[in-house]
Amino acid sequence: MGGSIGGIVTAAYLTKYFKRITIIESDDVLSDTFMKSTPNQLLDYRCRLGGPTSLGRSGVSQMYHLHVLESEGHKILQELFPQLKDKLLNEYDVREYSFKTDCRFMVNGFLLNQDLTEDFPLLGIDRFTLETAMRKELCLQYGNQIEWKCNSRAVQLIVDQSLNIIKGIKYRQKHHVDSSSIDLYGDFIIDCTGRNTSSVKWLKESFNLIVPTMQIHFGLGYVTFIGERFKTGDPSLDSKQIVACSFNSPDNNTGFATTPIREIKTMDENSLGTLSTLLVQCVNYEYPPNDSYENLLEWIKEKLGPECYSVFKSTKVCSPLVSYRRAIDDRKYVEQLGKKWPQNYVLLGDAMCTFNPGYAQGMTHACRQARELGKIFQENCHKLKDISHIFNRRASAISEECWLLSTTNDWKTPTLKIVETDKNGEIKIYQRGDDSAPTKSLQPQESLMLQFMQWYTHWFSLCASKSPQLSTDFYRVMTQHSSPSILMKPTTLLTVFYTAFINYFNLSKK
Repeated sequence: MGGSIGGIVTAAYLTKYFKRITIIESDDVLSDTFMKSTPNQLLDYRCRLGGPTSLGRSGVSQMYHLHVLESEGHKILQELFPQLKDKLLNEYDVREYSFKTDCRFMVNGFLLNQDLTEDFPLLGIDRFTLETAMRKELCLQYGNQIEWKCNSRAVQLIVDQSLNIIKGIKYRQKHHVDSSSIDLYGDFIIDCTGRNTSSVKWLKESFNLIVPTMQIHFGLGYVTFIGERFKTGDPSLDSKQIVACSFNSPDNNTGFATTPIREIKTMDENSLGTLSTLLVQCVNYEYPPNDSYENLLEWIKEKLGPECYSVFKSTKVCSPLVSYRRAIDDRKYVEQLGKKWPQNYVLLGDAMCTFNPGYAQGMTHACRQARELGKIFQENCHKLKDISHIFNRRASAISEECWLLSTTNDWKTPTLKIVETDKNGEIKIYQRGDDSAPTKSLQPQESLMLQFMQWYTHWFSLCASKSPQLSTDFYRVMTQHSSPSILMKPTTLLTVFYTAFINYFNLSKK
């Protein structure tokens, strides 16, 4: 279920193990507009769109915002679709960029050292184009095995409660809500429908199974658009196509990013020769305006400082300003249910866990989980009925790595709200900074480990600003090449503790 990036990659991996794969997709993604448009027509569509419904893509509300496929995700796509990269480079005017030479990244108020000991490739492309190109490639390579049911939506599970197994789903045409549902049976069912998945509701209805969840609301909002960047006069900015500054709550609740999506031909010597997706973002509900670019620039000038203002002021806007205010950290702890979880059914990607999009982990997280599911089938030593439980454990370990990176700083937000649901269905709400509420909320309690991670992240960022190796290690984690554990190697721990001690000692002397 779900034909976006997670569904496409999962389908490609599983073609080796199933004769027939059916993709239930709520939008008309095989329409001529998507499948027969030229690269330039796709770009024109993208630049005109004011929201996902503008082109019938309501199922992916965040589709047109800034997305980055991290280099580990890039590696997975190359494995599955060997021709895709060349097509993107040669037909779509996409270019591969280098973290070492093309990136300027501020983390927790510190500029990461740019003299990296290892490079990481980044494909400069927007999600709309990437997903469309991937879908074309999937149909080209595996068209005989894959059946699409577009404009369709799953509405119910078909289950055998006595065997604790899911045998299929009921679906109906999206535009015929009053029509009878259609039964579709399958040997294995994957929910790739994203953060708004209905699986939690269906499992409760069908098995009285409650999935433990945690939702972290931290007031994230952002505005994105496509623009042509021009020279600012500052070589440190003009020489970098990828410029980003993360927020560092509570001291700084705003951030920005710009990533290239197309090379363009221009006679203007002041142009940087690229179209980019630009983003301004906030936490703590300090939302940027999207009613006019002039108002957005004023907001940037006040909130984000001269560097960001210089980049955005010298940018020509080429699309509507699109806002998004519904992103949260949302994790379903499926691994805690063990064998209570039904057989032959899994959640994958955003359906299992979503993160603060400011860390650009979502697409690569889904690709890694799809690869892990493929590995489980490839091992050829597991019974089909056991695969969902094995996958839940392994996929949750992947989610844990991304969750740690994403939520450590989100917990520092002044207006934080946590909603926890346990296995018994008991819901607890914790809220910080809500003095106006008629009943006093429980206060979120940060564990000692979380407090340590917040402290450590600050001092590690300072050390990384001076160390090529530590900056490289940080990028390895951010691009999902390595586990966050590499940031706590003995030598790194010693460096961070020593730096913190010296700074505390110097401050105490003053």
